[in-house]
Amino acid sequence: MRRGAAEIWKVKKSGDLRLVQQFETVNEATVLVFHSGESVAVYDPGEKTLSVQMMSISPSKLSLPLLTSLFLIPPNHDHITCLIGVTESFQILQIHAIHPPDPSLVVHSTSSLPNLSKPIMILPVDPMIWNRTASELLLSVSEGGDLEFWAAEAGTSWKRTGHVATGRKEIIKGRCSSAKKTVLVVRRPDGDEVSIWDSKESQFSSGLEHSQIFPTDTPVVDLDWTATPDGQSILAIGFPHHILLLYQQRMTYFEQESGWGVFGRIEIGRITRHPIADSIWISQAQMLTGAGHQMIQARPGFSLKDGTTSKDLFETVARKNGPVPHYHPQMLLQCLLWEKVNLVKQIIGRLARDLKYLTPEERAVYEMDPFPVYSFLGSDTQEESKPSVPNELSLFDTDSQPVVEDGIDGFSPAVVSKLVADLEVTPLHDLGANENEQLLVLLQATLAIDEHRRALDADGLRYLISIRLFYLINERVQIPRSNVSDRQRGFRERIRYRDMVWAFHSSSQEILLDASTAACGGKMTWNDARALGIFLWLNSIETVKTQFEVIARNQYMSGEDRDPSACCLFYFALGKVRLVLGLWRQAAWHPEQSVMLKFLANDFDVPRWRTAALKNAFALLGKRRFDMAAAFFILGGSLKDAVNVCLKQMCDFQLAVALARVVEGDNGPVLTEILKSSIIPMAIKEGNRWLGSWAFWKLNRRDLSVRILVTPLKEYTTMLHVEGFESLEAGESHYDDPSLALLFSRLKSMSLQTIKGSNMIPGQQEFDFVSQVARVFCRMGCHPLALDLVTGWSFDPPELISNWAFGENRSGSVGRSASPRSPSLRRSKSRRHSVIDIDLSAEQDVPDPLASPVVHSHLTPVPEAQELQIQSPVPADTINRGRAGLGNLMQTAKRDVQVPEFDMSAFGF
Repeated sequence: MRRGAAEIWKVKKSGDLRLVQQFETVNEATVLVFHSGESVAVYDPGEKTLSVQMMSISPSKLSLPLLTSLFLIPPNHDHITCLIGVTESFQILQIHAIHPPDPSLVVHSTSSLPNLSKPIMILPVDPMIWNRTASELLLSVSEGGDLEFWAAEAGTSWKRTGHVATGRKEIIKGRCSSAKKTVLVVRRPDGDEVSIWDSKESQFSSGLEHSQIFPTDTPVVDLDWTATPDGQSILAIGFPHHILLLYQQRMTYFEQESGWGVFGRIEIGRITRHPIADSIWISQAQMLTGAGHQMIQARPGFSLKDGTTSKDLFETVARKNGPVPHYHPQMLLQCLLWEKVNLVKQIIGRLARDLKYLTPEERAVYEMDPFPVYSFLGSDTQEESKPSVPNELSLFDTDSQPVVEDGIDGFSPAVVSKLVADLEVTPLHDLGANENEQLLVLLQATLAIDEHRRALDADGLRYLISIRLFYLINERVQIPRSNVSDRQRGFRERIRYRDMVWAFHSSSQEILLDASTAACGGKMTWNDARALGIFLWLNSIETVKTQFEVIARNQYMSGEDRDPSACCLFYFALGKVRLVLGLWRQAAWHPEQSVMLKFLANDFDVPRWRTAALKNAFALLGKRRFDMAAAFFILGGSLKDAVNVCLKQMCDFQLAVALARVVEGDNGPVLTEILKSSIIPMAIKEGNRWLGSWAFWKLNRRDLSVRILVTPLKEYTTMLHVEGFESLEAGESHYDDPSLALLFSRLKSMSLQTIKGSNMIPGQQEFDFVSQVARVFCRMGCHPLALDLVTGWSFDPPELISNWAFGENRSGSVGRSASPRSPSLRRSKSRRHSVIDIDLSAEQDVPDPLASPVVHSHLTPVPEAQELQIQSPVPADTINRGRAGLGNLMQTAKRDVQVPEFDMSAFGF
């Protein structure tokens, strides 16, 4: 559009532009072009007239109410082109332009969207995906930031196909793609906020994928979507003098990164002084920009201001998103976590064999032949009993013939060492610098854990994987690399809480402790113990005390001067005051030696000296010597004050937990208070389900430990309030970690309490949870693992028990609380575990917090866990459901429930 005129341009096969026609029009007119430029629709808001000229035939005219927007909607039928007009009152006019030989222009229907709230804008869905037609045609945006997607139904009405509650207000711009990705621009005092939303909002996902604020001096003027041939989204954000190109990138398990990355920046200011008025994607991924009286055509890689040479847009997006090759570090790590070590060894063996004889030119285009899909189904423990592969699986494979693997003989220390040395010199071309480093680390970690896998259970193996990766990555980060921060390369101060939880549930803790000590160089200090979460996952109190003393000794020995103040807190907690006195006698160089010797010579069983220790503790707090203050609180017999110093002044809840466990054990009031008042609120506020699950397990509330993994946090905090907990602030429900499903499947049938907790989870909620985790796998590029998850998941019976023994409820009648059934679920015929811990007594009643308004708090210690061997499943018709009892519980836990067959289409990918 130019002042007083319009021009129609066509893109030639060579990519150049050709002027087709030009004609006069008013400045405020809306012009639409279709039929490859041979038909034109012009709406004049002054005359309120729509004129359509098709294929050089006399134009058809139609009088319309005042329209705020007019656009075409796909598909354009062979005989009809459909235009949508939106009025000031948000009425929608469907206008049909009937093609020659009998051209005409008619208003097909006038309707309104059945919104619950009044929209502030109605936008067309941008048909960006190649060779596909989206069913959604319109997007409505409400004042409160609710996005609603609409599809035409029965020709005259509209059906809502999706909803996302963004919570954004003062939205000034928006654009929606046919992949149901929506970008919104919100005007803020500090600039324009651009946020990208996915339509697949659920109780496990808010839909927000990316958010960024741009300064006030660079306002957003334009938004445009396009996509690669395989449907990967690309967004162009226009500013006055440049365009920023964003692309969707896959999620990573190594670090929390944004879901969108910057491909490059197209600088218009170097070509023209006029600001950008509009831009649009045209064929061959070219960006056409209008600025003043000029049109600027940018091809992929043209004038990209990123300090590199030109690069292909589609190739970059394909490499940064979509399925990963099987040797990708993300795929290898997930396979290790999901007990597919043998498969990882096969992949590494094949990679080493393929690269052995390749020339540098061949390595530049190397692509590993994919493993058959059935290789990813099941785990190492299921391989021996795995049934023969059905013929249907061949539909997923590129080769119709079954692939015969060489086994794992190609994996050996010599092979891995040679492969690592080779990749150090010549990295793989399709992996980035960070990914190549992660691959090298995983190769070494796989070799290390393979030596211990026979002596460890699955949870212990996962923890060993995590500490190997932790130390190997941090070791490599010490080698400097230009333009990349340590954090970007994966540096961490500690392992994640999820990795500590694996060790907490492992039955191989002695081996894990030895491995952790070896990883620290044989001398574990408190910083090492905190980084590895030692005192969170050790279960034996005797081992806790022994290791605490080891750390105390190492703290003292770590410094060249052998400072006794470095170990006072640890030895005081162990009750070894005399030992500390002896250490101070050897510290002649220390300025506080005489004072400490005189004070520690007193008997702290006497109230007078306990009071003196407490006074000194408060004096040390004033001097900000927090570690010594906590030590003197311990010396004065005030464990509660010592842990408060750890929590508030030192910000070290792990040290507070360690002190409480050493001094009073696992059932003391101080540890309970730490868990309830500090750790659980922190975990829920931060959305850290791993830490929350651990805390409830320590409180002997294993039912709550299981439920926090699957229940949305706002719903969970409401349930906790009914349980007698204080009101808690719920953070974001982060479900971007597929290992949550792994832990849930591991715990849900471990004990009677966890069975109770898992049966309180509605079947539909569990189904949605598995669907979300499968989507996360796909966003990570691990599509075979998503298939393994949905085909191998077993669902528990959907009924919600009202009494732990499945017997009479409080009203005396026999029955079960109804729980929503999952759509087309295949329920498991047996529990996964043959051993279940008995952590409930026949007299103990764990109430359903959602079914009863009565407030109960059950945080008292439960009987010591025992083991019960289940010999075989008991048929459902033999279960006596009239009385409450342990036998009924165990029989019902094995009950066979028949429901409709699992339906893959229910996931909605």
